[in-house]
Amino acid sequence: MTSSGTTLVRRAASPCVVAEGPRWCAADRALYWVDLTGGRYLRWRADAAPEAFESVDPGLGKIGALQPLGGGRLRLFTARCEVWETDFGGAPVRREVLPGHADRRFNDVWVDGETAFCGVAHEPSRGLKGELWRLRDGAFTCVEAATDGNPNGMGVSPDGRVFYFVVSDARRIDAYDYDRATGRLANRRVLCDDFAAPGVPDGMTVDPRDGTLWVAIWDGGRLEHRAADGRLIARIAFPMKKVTSVEVGAGRIFVTTANKEPDAAAYFAATGAGSVFELLKKGM
Repeated sequence: MTSSGTTLVRRAASPCVVAEGPRWCAADRALYWVDLTGGRYLRWRADAAPEAFESVDPGLGKIGALQPLGGGRLRLFTARCEVWETDFGGAPVRREVLPGHADRRFNDVWVDGETAFCGVAHEPSRGLKGELWRLRDGAFTCVEAATDGNPNGMGVSPDGRVFYFVVSDARRIDAYDYDRATGRLANRRVLCDDFAAPGVPDGMTVDPRDGTLWVAIWDGGRLEHRAADGRLIARIAFPMKKVTSVEVGAGRIFVTTANKEPDAAAYFAATGAGSVFELLKKGM
């Protein structure tokens, strides 16, 4: 079920180690994302040249995710499970800290209005499970204390009633009933767990136009398009193994990738791994 009606265009030729967490900001007409391993955040303004991306290292260590606030202002979710605010290229100011997690780091994050859902990376080498926390009104509440794999892509259905959550190592997407007014989740169930090898589901987004899911497959060299009930619609092949995340903004589909090969420079030259791509229908 591989899609042959699409093509890829490289929008930002950024040689990231692990480009992650793309977020479109309509106010800035720009795409923001992070280089998780490289500890940088990046920006590509709409329809600029692929080489015209901007990159900043704020000196905070690994950055799991960001949230654009408009006007070039960002919220960063980082190592030591800290939350910072900064102007693009400015000095970050720490706003929140997840108590008792100074030796952990945030992974993927989803922000919906006043609520941020924050995944804490699992660390099997240390015997530490992944976690999911809700940040609202400056306070953290634990949603899942021990996920059976790395907490990754999240999203909310267009009607605001369903929250989706990827558990990578379990090759699974869970769904919850969602109360947008309070940020509370309930009635967790398995939406789909039929992701075939190779690879595991990583970042994900919900398409606001039709409620379908776009799921990046780490180490699988593909993007999967799935119905709101989890059924597979199509697979879109990529030239690199590590497809990390996806964002729908302004009616466009942006996809981030990673480059962790032994000869990174050669692999980047051959495939563009670490860059940001746009998925287009052929003929557009």
